[in-house]
Amino acid sequence: MDYNPTLESKRLILRKITEDDKNDLYELLTNSQIDKKMIWNHLNEMDEIIEYINEIEKSYKKNEPSCFGIELKESGKLIGVLKFINYIKEFRCLEVHYMLLPAHHRKGIMTEALIKVISFIFAKTDINRVEAFCLKENRAAGKVLEKAGMHLEGVLREKIYINDQFKDLKFFSMIKSDIQYI
Repeated sequence: MDYNPTLESKRLILRKITEDDKNDLYELLTNSQIDKKMIWNHLNEMDEIIEYINEIEKSYKKNEPSCFGIELKESGKLIGVLKFINYIKEFRCLEVHYMLLPAHHRKGIMTEALIKVISFIFAKTDINRVEAFCLKENRAAGKVLEKAGMHLEGVLREKIYINDQFKDLKFFSMIKSDIQYI
């Protein structure tokens, strides 16, 4: 079972990240507009980007749900990342993080990517639950998750400490039986 195959949707190729993507990833991961809305600290240097790619490649070798690069079919450019973390095999559960270059926001691209990858995960693996978090004030991210079929379970008050302050997170999930509704 390959947890990270190449998948295609109408506009996108969802594929493994390679070192050839380092320049596109640098553009994505060092973008200050993205950093303001994310729940993790961005990377600043090319060395950090290469280390990030190396960590992703290690997870591919372990054959665990990992990271899909989001590539536009029409241009071949990597414009985003959809990454699974906190995979708990015994619980058949994982968490999804994502980011997309701002020039591609509000076009349905991330919703399209999430639906394709989550549908694959539920159809081809034994994973039963996918979870996602977003900053409470990031309404656009919440809408993306809802459009992809995820359900808001609640707000985790002051869950993370980022940029020198505590932040609330919205907590979303989808279970395998929800897939019929998207």
